[in-house]
Parts: sequence; C-alpha cells; structure tokens
Amino acid sequence: MIAELDFFALEAVLIARLEAQLADLEPSVQVLTSVDLDGVSEAQQHTPAVHLVYQGYNVAESRADGKAARVEQTWLVVVATRNQRSLRSGQEARADAGVIVRRVCAALMGFKPTLASKPLALTEAPAAGYSAGFQYVPLGFKAEVVIDPRTA
Repeated sequence: MIAELDFFALEAVLIARLEAQLADLEPSVQVLTSVDLDGVSEAQQHTPAVHLVYQGYNVAESRADGKAARVEQTWLVVVATRNQRSLRSGQEARADAGVIVRRVCAALMGFKPTLASKPLALTEAPAAGYSAGFQYVPLGFKAEVVIDPRTA
C-alpha cells in the first residue's frame, strides 16, 4: 500500500520514531500497538513498554466542495512500567515511567513526519492509572494529515 493512500500510515512512522528514540534505554522498552496487546492479560504484558493506539480524528478544515480535508488524528502513547518495590505507593513504578515519558515527549513533540502537514503536538489524554505495581501514563499527540481522494 502506498503510504499517502493509507489513512493509518502514520502508525508505522511513529513506531519507527519511538523505537529509534528509546533504543538506548535499559531495560529495553518495547513499542507495541493495540494488535500486540489484544488478549494479553496485565500480568502477561511486557514492561517497560510504550503502546501506540489510534484514538480517532477531528476535521480541522474541509473544502467547500467536500473533495479534500485536513484532519487531526489523535494517537495515544501509553507508557507502561512495572515495579514491585513500592507496591502501596507506586512511587518506584512512577519514577520508572517518568524517564520514559520524557523520552517519548522528546521524540514526538514537534516531530514532523513527511505524511503530516505540520509537526505533532502534545494534546489531552486520559488519566494515568496504577494497578498492583503497574503504572500507565497516557500521552496524547495530534497529527494533522490532508485527505484528498483525488490523489488516490
């Protein structure tokens, strides 16, 4: 499939960017998609990891004739860590996640993929969560893409 014709083509670009920017972290951080997580229980999931999940889109602008539009896709990057050292408070799991959160932000904030019409921007995301040593920190990123069926 030609990337410009694939509505979800940014997924592969974002995965590659995250993998490259997180490659030197120890322990190694896996970059996963919602497909990788399908049917995996919390106890079985790999940590540390970042999960890239498509969240939907908003129309930023549509041509009057309806033949093209700019849409803002929202992509969630959920940082997942596990640390059993401070189970009750979750402090250690949060500290582990904090390092990865900063790296994800550095990798994606202002990054302009060739398929996007402007750089990625940090946006709202669901609340963070903690469960029995697992810390989850979602980060939202907006990516603007042009949809023009005439180029298909």
